[in-house]
Amino acid sequence: MTTSTGKYVSKKERINFYTGLNGQNLVYSLIGGSFFTYFMTDIALFPALTVSVLLIIMKVWDGINDPIVGSFIDKHTFKNGEKLRPFLRYTPLPVGIATVLMFLVFSTDDNLLWLRVSYFIIMYICWDLAYTVQDVSIWGITAMVSPDSDERDSFVQWARTIGSVIYAVFSTAIPMALEIVVNASGMSFRLVTLVFAIIFGLGGAMISKRCYLAQERIRVVQDNQQQSLRESFSMLFKNKMLLLVTLASLLGSVGFGANLVVYFFKYEIPSDFLGENSLIGALGLSTIYYIITGVPGFFGMIFADKLKKWCKGYVNVLIMMQAFNVVVRIIAYFIGFEGNKLWFSLLVIGIGCIPMGALSIAQTSIFCDSIDYMEWKTGKRTEGITFSMQTAFTKISSGVTAGLATLALHLLDYKAIDDAAVYIGTQSAAFDKWMWPLVILTPAIASVLYIIPLLFIRYTPEKRRIVETELKQRRGESL
Repeated sequence: MTTSTGKYVSKKERINFYTGLNGQNLVYSLIGGSFFTYFMTDIALFPALTVSVLLIIMKVWDGINDPIVGSFIDKHTFKNGEKLRPFLRYTPLPVGIATVLMFLVFSTDDNLLWLRVSYFIIMYICWDLAYTVQDVSIWGITAMVSPDSDERDSFVQWARTIGSVIYAVFSTAIPMALEIVVNASGMSFRLVTLVFAIIFGLGGAMISKRCYLAQERIRVVQDNQQQSLRESFSMLFKNKMLLLVTLASLLGSVGFGANLVVYFFKYEIPSDFLGENSLIGALGLSTIYYIITGVPGFFGMIFADKLKKWCKGYVNVLIMMQAFNVVVRIIAYFIGFEGNKLWFSLLVIGIGCIPMGALSIAQTSIFCDSIDYMEWKTGKRTEGITFSMQTAFTKISSGVTAGLATLALHLLDYKAIDDAAVYIGTQSAAFDKWMWPLVILTPAIASVLYIIPLLFIRYTPEKRRIVETELKQRRGESL
């Protein structure tokens, strides 16, 4: 049924879904950014090599776990005929509780390292299971809120834009706020981190429950619904568009420089860079870095639809933004970071990040197109397995990125220093030599690799219109 404006999705439904999505992003702001790696190395005091191994193992688990969850969702229908909404109702509380427990540091004793690592792994697995079910359902339902692809694109664009802004704001502001609270109060990082986990982890999870108010409007009766995980994966590997975008995302994970930013500021930039007696240290400077390089991306989100028209499709948008990123990062590298040069380098990178803001919007739109295309070819819709692949490889990519970053720290003989009057000169010569090129140039290398799989996608705007028209004809009675 359409709304009074001729659209399927009402304004109230959009507001509720976007509010719930913001709650989910409050949770992920603690875990998805570089702060999570810093928490493990410099607050929980796990050795850098241990952190690298942990992150990679956990993300391999994600890779196994997500498609299984997606396959289960695809072949399961609730009694009311819905596929996703009930999961959005019952997963928030487990996600919130597991988030808090994961940030509980009960000891930093080296003799208890095995116990601390074991506890952390168990808590992460519990969190990941609950979060995966919720995340797959949240993004899966974006392909079902409307049979009209233009309205769906608009829904996805604003979902990604609003969610990304909230994630960007809080993932960058939380570390700075945490550092300021610690420096002003004298409390330990471990205690303040736990309090923040309760506020943003548990609190955000409860807000995310509002995603349940979104509606499923596409319900396809599938006579040959896949019955096994093997058949689900068979459907997955027929989806060339999905596989190529997923491969691009995975190749892009080698750009681990962003995860080294906080270490760069802590050990390469003078502590009085912003003035003497400042409450802002490495975490705060990292926040400033992410603001300068992240805020411009908001304009890319706002004008994502125009970029799609100018570039004749979101695939070309992805290629354009990655090429632009390569150019500006090379320029920033040669500008350098000594003294005030740092500000000019960050400004250049910020300009390059303007189109990058449309990245998640473009990816999600292509994923939705791939679901339509598979329905057009096979008569089956695969929201669960498709968006499980998106969430799986998003997490795998972030894990590979963080794992490579901490592996680089280990190879550079990094030693976490908990408290020192001056941090410059406390690390190895190799660390001092390589931090700047690793921070600036690894994302450029990742962009080059990202482009390669996209060159093989052949889903034109004309093909998209044909698919949508024929699907509407097939679903005519249900619309």
